[in-house]
Amino acid sequence: MYRILVVEHIHQAGEAMMSQKAELVFPKPQTPEGIIEAIGDCDALVVRNTPITRQIMNAAPKLAVIGRHGVGYDTVDTQAAAELGIPVVYTPASNTESVAELAIGFILALCRKIVQANAAMKSGELISDTVTMAIMARQKGLITNDLWGKTLGVIGVGRIGSSVSKKMIAAFNMRVLGYDPYVDAETFVGYGVQKIASLEEMLPQCDYIAVHCSGGAETRHMINERMLALMKPTAYLLNTARGTIVDETALIKALQDKRIAGAAIDVFDPEPPHRENPLLHMENVIVTSHLGAMTEESLRNMATMVAQGVLDVLEGRQPQYPVVNP
Repeated sequence: MYRILVVEHIHQAGEAMMSQKAELVFPKPQTPEGIIEAIGDCDALVVRNTPITRQIMNAAPKLAVIGRHGVGYDTVDTQAAAELGIPVVYTPASNTESVAELAIGFILALCRKIVQANAAMKSGELISDTVTMAIMARQKGLITNDLWGKTLGVIGVGRIGSSVSKKMIAAFNMRVLGYDPYVDAETFVGYGVQKIASLEEMLPQCDYIAVHCSGGAETRHMINERMLALMKPTAYLLNTARGTIVDETALIKALQDKRIAGAAIDVFDPEPPHRENPLLHMENVIVTSHLGAMTEESLRNMATMVAQGVLDVLEGRQPQYPVVNP
């Protein structure tokens, strides 16, 4: 029977699939040291967000496959895996709709200041015996603009970015501009999105900017001080992709100086964020705890897909979604 080290628990459907063919092992504690201590005689490793380093791989002489529970694989040292001949599988498309729905929720909440209005109502700031709530809302700065017909800029027009684009066009008649050097113009046309050659051209035109590209060295701090300065002062930024894509220091400064109107952030750099991170305490910022894929459907999809990928490799079949395929 195989032994599979499951670094963090995944949806029970995925664990059940693997437990039919293997003994599941869980590290205690859930630290690099705990993983190294537990992995010695394991045939496979399944991981969610814990970094998997060369040191961990070197501690597992029988390791035949690494399964990444997620649409990205930046937490796995894929170069080390390739050099050691260890296949890596992952779960693209497993949470497309879940993340897209959160991004759309962010846009609506930013547009109509739903979070601020909720807080003001609950605190009693909008309730008066002598003034109507409409007047109080105006005094509180809660008069907003329609979303209909505004311009959305999408950075990364892959599965999630294209889903957000199509939904916002259909629901709100938005003009959608897209930046993605890896997607051709014909594909953009199929999504109803106008392909833009550079961020410098796209950002000044947009009322909302949605980040949906992958993480890694290529996109690190793609949204930086220079890019934020190109945005409209009335524009909003939302990031449901990877925290490293946005230079948080530059974003905080842009928000404090009111160079942009606000932001919605589901991912941070580092993650989790420090308690004193100003983004956690700004009225014009919505923050969530990497909730993009945290739905029952998405968690089940990721768990069963990673389980299938790991079992495919162990049993000699070609996995559907390899990252590293020696």
